[in-house]
Amino acid sequence: MKNIYKLFILSLLFVGAVSCSDSDLPIDQLYDDVDTTASFIRSLEAPSSGPHSVSGGAFPNVIEAVIEIQEGTGQAQPDFVEVRVYMSPFNDQDQIQATLDENGNEITETLLSTIPSSVFEPSEINNLPSTQISIPLQEVVDLLPGAQFTVPTFIYIRLELEMTDGRIYSVDNVGPTVQTGNYFIAPFFYNIIFLNI
Repeated sequence: MKNIYKLFILSLLFVGAVSCSDSDLPIDQLYDDVDTTASFIRSLEAPSSGPHSVSGGAFPNVIEAVIEIQEGTGQAQPDFVEVRVYMSPFNDQDQIQATLDENGNEITETLLSTIPSSVFEPSEINNLPSTQISIPLQEVVDLLPGAQFTVPTFIYIRLELEMTDGRIYSVDNVGPTVQTGNYFIAPFFYNIIFLNI
């Protein structure tokens, strides 16, 4: 009888050891290979989708957004250096025809501002580092004195997130799920209709 109990206990130990081993199923391999160290910029409040104008009036004359930073690991305090805000003017909404200067040269991307991590404060929504972006359109016009703005012009705002380890995240290296997904809401860019009036 003792041998039956010993055999039973050894069988239980064997089954327990086998059931605790790592699985070779494709889904488990996928989860093991997922990089959770990536980060993104979530838009808590995106800029108005309607036209913007220098003079204001019926249209906003400032491009405004509220953003927050989140790491894939979900930690409350992402380890980042800064967010850089770039701007490029285009004659079309697909960013194919760049706006030209008075000499017929294409206007390239311009750095508008650098927002250090020190100015970010916990958001009321997720308690993650958050800040407001505010770009007066008069500043955009002043930065590009020779620009030949069409009506409308499309101002493409691109956000870039730099982590303390040197990694940089922007629209070029995040997938469509992050850019357009309902959870992430992290396009890393805004396409603003601009009327130079």
